Amino acid sequence: MTNTTTHSRAKAGGEFGANGEWYEGGKFINTVADNAKGSKEAKKATRKQEVENYKWEVAPVAGQLALYPMMAGMEISNRNRENPQFTFNPDLRGQLATPEYIEIRKARIAAFNSGGRWI
Repeated sequence: MTNTTTHSRAKAGGEFGANGEWYEGGKFINTVADNAKGSKEAKKATRKQEVENYKWEVAPVAGQLALYPMMAGMEISNRNRENPQFTFNPDLRGQLATPEYIEIRKARIAAFNSGGRWI
C-alpha cells in the first residue's frame, strides 16, 4: 500500500529526478521538473569603489575600476579634500620601478589629476 501523502524516494541504486539531478537510492527525490536547483538567476551586486578619500561611487560603466585605490598608499597625495592630487613617488623600488610600470603610474596620476576617476 502506497501512502500518497509521503514524498517519493529514489529506487535502490539511485535514479534521476524530474529536475534532471541524480539522487542516491533511498533519498528523497524531486518529482517536479520546475524545481531545478540553480534555476533562479543570481543578481550581481553593484559595488561602490572609493574614487577619492572618503568618497565612494558606483562605476558609471560596468567593469571600470577606480583610479584612487590603485595609487593611494603608493603615490604622494596632497590630502586636499576640495582638489585631491597625486604626485609621483620616486622612492618605490622593485617591480613598481620598472620603466614600463613607471609610465603606467605616471599615466594614472595624470588621469586622476585632470579629473578622471575611472579606467
